[in-house]
Amino acid sequence: MISRYERACTEVLEILSHLPKKQYDKIPKEKIDFYKDNRDKSYIYHFNSQIELSKQTISKEANAILISLFIDYFATERQKEILKKFLNQNQVQLEKSKKEIYK
Repeated sequence: MISRYERACTEVLEILSHLPKKQYDKIPKEKIDFYKDNRDKSYIYHFNSQIELSKQTISKEANAILISLFIDYFATERQKEILKKFLNQNQVQLEKSKKEIYK
């Protein structure tokens, strides 16, 4: 059975393949190899580099991987701060929603 994570790895690899070489090379080869080893080889994901990423269909898992890569290898310190605040706010909201559901 193919997992959502394997499909996400396929999506991430396809998206990363559209990066300029200089940016792509910022990601450690071990990470790329990990995604290659764990991808769904039967899943074909099409990324259109003419359309911005936010307008394309992408799994939540692939989105999370891309955010993590952005924070680790591309973001400035300011961008990292903003993203971490945003992600923390999302986590607080999620916890709040869970409390409401399971009261």
